[in-house]
Amino acid sequence: MSLPLNPALSRRVVVLNGAAAGENASGFVAALEDGRVVAERRMSGRGAAERLAIFVNEMLDEAGWRDKPDAVVAVVGPGSFTGLRASLALAQGLAMGYGVRGLGVTAGDAQRAMPGLSRAMCVSVARRNRCFVDDGIHPIRASAPADIVVPPSVPAVTGDALAWLSDAQTGGARRVAYEEPAAEAIWKAACTGPVHALEPIYVDPPEAKLPQQGLRPAPVG
Repeated sequence: MSLPLNPALSRRVVVLNGAAAGENASGFVAALEDGRVVAERRMSGRGAAERLAIFVNEMLDEAGWRDKPDAVVAVVGPGSFTGLRASLALAQGLAMGYGVRGLGVTAGDAQRAMPGLSRAMCVSVARRNRCFVDDGIHPIRASAPADIVVPPSVPAVTGDALAWLSDAQTGGARRVAYEEPAAEAIWKAACTGPVHALEPIYVDPPEAKLPQQGLRPAPVG
């Protein structure tokens, strides 16, 4: 963890989000000036985040930024394995190339920075018909939808897996239809913290395993 973004010292910020998963996933890169979007590029469908890099220069030209940005902010997960790696590699490259600070926020914290959702629990689609559960207090976990029970202390529930939970599971919590975190919300989350390094947050361990016979020997000659 590190210090949140200081808006007074970081007026121009590039924001990226490639965490969304599935056929309807979308990714975007946006230029914000004093917390307001001045240019944005979005791509939808599988592989959206991998194609964001081609629009960065175009977007910055539209924003009229002749100098480098003050910081780069990106969503670090949980979410799409490929989308996170692609968008965060781009965010790291931009921060390193410009020589500015790069920092990340979780998808749940970005969601809670949206209006009226400051203490919401976020449930999002995960692999193998499970949900990522993020209440902003406990570690993010993956759970079968049927095993989720929203505590009475939670005032609201949202996320793209909300439809998987019954009214009995959400109890007295307000059900808020999912809306993708806006670039302004991601920026706000980076200003209020907690913030993270530009490294993917993976709730599940990687599924790739070494062959039982071990790795092949290195080629000779």
